[in-house]
Amino acid sequence: MGFQQGLSGLDSANTYLDVVGNNIANANTVGYKGSVAEFADVYANTLANSGIQVGIGERTSAVAQDFSQGTTTTTNNPLDIAIQGNGFFRLIQSDGSFTYTRNGQFQLDRNGFIVNQGANLAGYIANSNGVIASGGTPQAIQVQTANIGALATGASNQANAGLTLGMNFNATAPIINQGTKNVSISGLTLDITGGSNPSIYTTRIIDSSGQMHNLQVQVTNVSPNTWQVQTQLDNSGTWQTTPTPLVFNATGQPQSGTTQAITYTLAAQSPAYGTTPLSLNLNFSGVTEAAATAQGTIGTDDTAISNATIDVFNANLNAASPNGTTQVYSASLLDPNGTTHAVQVTLSKSTTNAWAASYTIDPAGAAITGSSNTPLIFNSNGLLTSGTPVAASFQYGTDPVSGNPLNMTFNINLSGITQQTSATTVGSTETRSEPQVTPSDPTTYTSSTSATVYDAQGVSHTLTFYFTKVGVNAWETQTSMDGATPVLQPSYVTFGANGQLVGGGQLSYAGMIASPSGAQNPLAFNTYFTGTTQLGSPFSVNKLSQDGYADGSLTGLTINANGTIQGNYSNGQNRTIGQITLFNFTNPQGLQSLGGNQWAATFASNQAIQGVPGTGDLGTLQSGAVENANIDLTKELVNMITAQRSYQANAETIKTQDQILQTITSLR
Repeated sequence: MGFQQGLSGLDSANTYLDVVGNNIANANTVGYKGSVAEFADVYANTLANSGIQVGIGERTSAVAQDFSQGTTTTTNNPLDIAIQGNGFFRLIQSDGSFTYTRNGQFQLDRNGFIVNQGANLAGYIANSNGVIASGGTPQAIQVQTANIGALATGASNQANAGLTLGMNFNATAPIINQGTKNVSISGLTLDITGGSNPSIYTTRIIDSSGQMHNLQVQVTNVSPNTWQVQTQLDNSGTWQTTPTPLVFNATGQPQSGTTQAITYTLAAQSPAYGTTPLSLNLNFSGVTEAAATAQGTIGTDDTAISNATIDVFNANLNAASPNGTTQVYSASLLDPNGTTHAVQVTLSKSTTNAWAASYTIDPAGAAITGSSNTPLIFNSNGLLTSGTPVAASFQYGTDPVSGNPLNMTFNINLSGITQQTSATTVGSTETRSEPQVTPSDPTTYTSSTSATVYDAQGVSHTLTFYFTKVGVNAWETQTSMDGATPVLQPSYVTFGANGQLVGGGQLSYAGMIASPSGAQNPLAFNTYFTGTTQLGSPFSVNKLSQDGYADGSLTGLTINANGTIQGNYSNGQNRTIGQITLFNFTNPQGLQSLGGNQWAATFASNQAIQGVPGTGDLGTLQSGAVENANIDLTKELVNMITAQRSYQANAETIKTQDQILQTITSLR
């Protein structure tokens, strides 16, 4: 029996050396898990007294793998991935079978699949919107290396899609008045005898914010050659007397008071933004005094009259409305004679995303009607892309001298209307008349800034904003696309007494792209002034973002700790590609080693349990790192010495048994 014991010991020691040698050989193999030789004693079956049983040696009961964590080494390759904790990567072989590995040395093959030794890495795939549908059967992860394509500003499915611009407006900036500065009465002859005189002149004037007002001027004889001048604003019933009377000399020529300064403190507008003074001059230099009467005319130097606009904003048309649905918006308008006219704008849905526009002036009286030749067209995001502004005109009087008709033209701006699948909202209407700012003349506006936006073909455009302080806590906005003539935007940007934004925080922008662009025209999107304030510090931009982008190519990959894979593109965009899944087993030591740092599931290991990194008992991932073999070389060298000594000792038992047999055979 001694030979059997020694031989079994030699065999076990040899296996021990094989295991140790294999561990040492794979000390630098990424993801390798060391093995441990496990031995058991051997006893022969016998009916003898168990107290005197002598074993017949040992056997190798198992070579078990140690799945403890290995140390990690960082690399410069984002596709080198280390698992921190439990779990295995699943590899999909060419025949569709699965293997599992801890070796995270991955690469991209010619088709964009993430591979390890020719097998594809498994995970969840993101859809075209970057949303990952988890929970299904993991598939081979493929990185699309083609260009990402372009997206127009405002065309994404993100919340608040479009342009976001956060600023601070200088609260100490002065009000810029581009309204009426001079009102002149010319051709008037006042009756020196005190006879019948024209008493009241009426005209339209514009305040600094572009609002229209009715101004009445009354001239009354109070003493020889002296006339009192009074004014009334917006038919208030209160007449305000100017400090200086109009005085003539003996020949009937103006002697003093030909220029009369008047100032009104305006009541709060709608939307309310506080009060602002209205200051202008009355000019009587063309007035004479004689024993006769001439009617004369009143006029203004108002450059804003030709830019009269009725704005409709913060309004929505329900996209689900049936064809034939109508929506009416009401506003009022002053003609140059100061007469108020009611205006009704009617939209009628003709087809999907299309509405016909018409208008009626003075509907309760001698109605004047008109319509737009271009229907309102909305895009898939519910933004208006064509049909605005609507040009309107009407005859408001007749020239008393020539007898020619007097016509007034104005625009109806509908860019503040959207078509969303939600309840119809009437919104607000506002009549304004403001001249365009002059970009080269900074005295015509208070502050300006620019943003880059993109059309549907990925071409960048410069959108410049001109902000003008037109009242206390009130600013108007004009925009210019690629240096084109600035366009007045509806509503005001308004602030409360604490400098926080209270109105005008969003505008629906639609701007034409100059030829020869072939992109969708106009470029339409929402602009948000979220976070904008009015404080006592210089104008500044503290936030600028937009969702459009130019075409871009793949420049790199980023893999997060939870396994999410993002593609990084040359246009600064990031796109979610997929998510790596991990798998674990009830009994990892039951896995079958296949070589190449791969294992296969067996009945002993039980089925693979899938999940995403960082959930359950699964570990997390570290990109740009690999997991080293969990081999302690010092320990293995000691084990090798131990195995060597065991081998030598077992050889000695065979040698001793041989010597005993020789002694027995030499007996005579």
